Amino acid sequence: MFRRLLAAFRPRKPALPAPATHDAIAAYDEHGRQVMMPRAEWRDTVLHPQLKLHWNSPDALYATIMSALSDGFAPELMTAAARLVEIDGLPERSHVAHGIVLLESGRLDDADAALRAGIRAVGETAALLTNLAKVAHDRGIAAATSDLLRRAVRLDPNFDHALNGWLAIERERAGEAGFLAALRDVCGLPGSWRAQLVLARHHLAAGDLPAARDQYTAVLAAAEVDGGALMTMAADLGRHGHTGLIVTLVGPVYEPAKHGPQAGFNLLRACLETERVAEGEALLARLRPLAPAPFTRHLDEFQRAFRQLHGNTAHA
Repeated sequence: MFRRLLAAFRPRKPALPAPATHDAIAAYDEHGRQVMMPRAEWRDTVLHPQLKLHWNSPDALYATIMSALSDGFAPELMTAAARLVEIDGLPERSHVAHGIVLLESGRLDDADAALRAGIRAVGETAALLTNLAKVAHDRGIAAATSDLLRRAVRLDPNFDHALNGWLAIERERAGEAGFLAALRDVCGLPGSWRAQLVLARHHLAAGDLPAARDQYTAVLAAAEVDGGALMTMAADLGRHGHTGLIVTLVGPVYEPAKHGPQAGFNLLRACLETERVAEGEALLARLRPLAPAPFTRHLDEFQRAFRQLHGNTAHA
């Protein structure tokens, strides 16, 4: 896992021209059907018109920029990102987006300036400091990278990019002992829960289920449990073969309107695997009125699976 985390802090290569037509982007036609388009065509017929359409709408412009960033179009977004800084009422968001676009385009000095402008506007935040750490890492300044990530974690111990980056660096610097020391340090910060989940994952990998359960119990005892925490907990327990604990630990806490549908899907899968039909069908009834339309098909699949399981049980 931490090799993947460290990849976020490896030096970036300068942006290259988009590959030829074999490199395609998924798009959707007017009927909602997925079509694959060559990158150059998608850039000219989808991305550029979207940027123009949303030029004066900060939320839509931000969403378009971040989506295109994930497809590797950073150099195409520099003007739009600068525009977002001008019009956005959320200066942290716009300066972070601007900094990432510049960073991914290989313009480290400009990225540094954009992120520091964000700090002047709103003060230090975990997101701004974490992206400054990426700039420092790409410049090869290890001490600054570690210091910036440490400060980001202390501002928000649950900001995953900061926490994962700092833990990865500590593990590389000081081995397993350094990783665990850093992890336990973050567990002690006010409001921290993400580090407890990482520590629980460490215990699960070591075969120490009681220690992992203690961490989960502490997270679930908090007044406000994050939906992402429930998702992570369920995924890790399932990965290590403790599906029944997903139902007994996550089930009593999960609220669809509060925690979102994804954690609910993990819980439904656990009910199915442990043949808890009544609990699974009751959860389905709670999820249906709140789940977005794209999730309806998945709920129908669970419904059919529970009915089949119920029928098999009746004839056993």
